[in-house]
Amino acid sequence: MQSKTFLTVVTAFALLMLTFPNYANVFYAAPERQTAPKVQEKPKAKTVAEFTITGMTCAACEGHVASEVNKLQGIVGLQVSYANSNAVVEFDKSKTSLEQVEKAIKATGYKVTETKIKK
Repeated sequence: MQSKTFLTVVTAFALLMLTFPNYANVFYAAPERQTAPKVQEKPKAKTVAEFTITGMTCAACEGHVASEVNKLQGIVGLQVSYANSNAVVEFDKSKTSLEQVEKAIKATGYKVTETKIKK
């Protein structure tokens, strides 16, 4: 009798775990998609920088970085690519700096290995 009960409980648990992807959205919110930067007035002193990032492995990584960088004031444009391992950020340098953008990227847990200023 005890072994039948145990087998029933284990079977029910296995079925629940096999079907978890179907009801996981109840427990976990869907990841945010990469959003466009906040609309702001024309920047006076626009800077474009490319950050080489290591550690990104999927589209969710892109979204994580984009979400964190978009929290900064003065972000005009943003393009993050895990395939290219980079983020191209266009920002108003009177409202934010390269260091703040780099710090925001590092806050996501990824490593910035190189920063290039584009004109």
